[in-house]
Amino acid sequence: MKLRAAPASPPDQDKARQKCLRLLTTRPRSRAELRQALHRNGFGQTIISRVLAGLEQAGLINDQEFARAWVASRRASGDGPRKLHWELRRKGVAESLIQRAISETADPEAEAQQALALASRRLRGELTAKELARLQRFLLGRGFHFRTVDTVLQHLSGGISS
Repeated sequence: MKLRAAPASPPDQDKARQKCLRLLTTRPRSRAELRQALHRNGFGQTIISRVLAGLEQAGLINDQEFARAWVASRRASGDGPRKLHWELRRKGVAESLIQRAISETADPEAEAQQALALASRRLRGELTAKELARLQRFLLGRGFHFRTVDTVLQHLSGGISS
């Protein structure tokens, strides 16, 4: 005798939908984040797929828009493209959507100006080799490309290579 799984009941589907809506009211989320949250709460794959499809159809889930909004928000707070890429990957956004969202706002000059402003604010006293190394670690940690960091450090040190 084979055991058959009970069909997904509408109350379970409603609970899953309500869970997603609560999560979406706090901040936008990727499809993968919602899938993980529902899975952690014990919902089955069938219910998860139905609920996410319904939310996507209603326009409440859109990974491309999520990635664009994430990039815009995080760039405004001073994060570089490498960090944004890593964060979006962690959130389960597809690689092609990540690339598109980051490239839409790519401006090497603006990125260098942003990195320079951040480094200038973080600068402590005299510009020694130790201070340049600290600033380099800081900017790389914020997700700026090596080339951008090198340009900023050369500018700060008066053109002398770090």
